[in-house]
Amino acid sequence: MATARTATIAELVPVKTSTDASGLKEATRAVHTETLYKVVDVADNSTTVYDGPALLFGVYVNTVLSAHTCPIQDSSTDVITLPASLAAGTNLSFPGIRFETSLIVNPNDSGTGSITVAYRPI
Repeated sequence: MATARTATIAELVPVKTSTDASGLKEATRAVHTETLYKVVDVADNSTTVYDGPALLFGVYVNTVLSAHTCPIQDSSTDVITLPASLAAGTNLSFPGIRFETSLIVNPNDSGTGSITVAYRPI
């Protein structure tokens, strides 16, 4: 059964006013996108977060990463590499990086730590 996804967009359109010198108010756009998540133990050599096309929205470091980088791959191509020794509590947000084939966390065999990956299948 497919899980419903939500995206909320709130947009203020420029409006003519009599008090603003330019005659227009500023326009603002905010977007909220619901995501799925997977907690990944970096000590597990390679973890497929999602086996299909997906958008990556963020990575949160739960437990400090060891002195090894941590690549996040689309199939076998490194798309993002988390730096070695990334501190617990670090939150990395992305605009929705498209992974065409699969979303894989593939750290060094000696890597340790834990991350949460926020993504959405497409």
